[in-house]
Amino acid sequence: MGTTLERGYTAQLAAAAAAIYTCPAGTRARVLKCTACNDTTTAVTFNIYLVPSGGAADATTILINTKTLGANESYTCPEITGHVLEPADSIHGVASAANQVTMALSLVELT
Repeated sequence: MGTTLERGYTAQLAAAAAAIYTCPAGTRARVLKCTACNDTTTAVTFNIYLVPSGGAADATTILINTKTLGANESYTCPEITGHVLEPADSIHGVASAANQVTMALSLVELT
């Protein structure tokens, strides 16, 4: 079994739920850290979902529900740290305003 430390999964959240990271086939992944940053001068809210393969970002898969970030605020998202993703599982995010929240993920992938 191989282990790969992955980083650099960074995405600007859109105003509609979209995948930030999808676990590759034949791989399991564990979230080490997730940080959200609002680099604007206005408050914004965001949601994060842990979506199983074939599932959807909805009320049954939500991990962070309408978290508010103030202007220039960051949040380390402890709700998602440590979660394990199976092949084709994904992490989705959405913000109240597009391109105002940057998400950064650090993961370990096991093959």
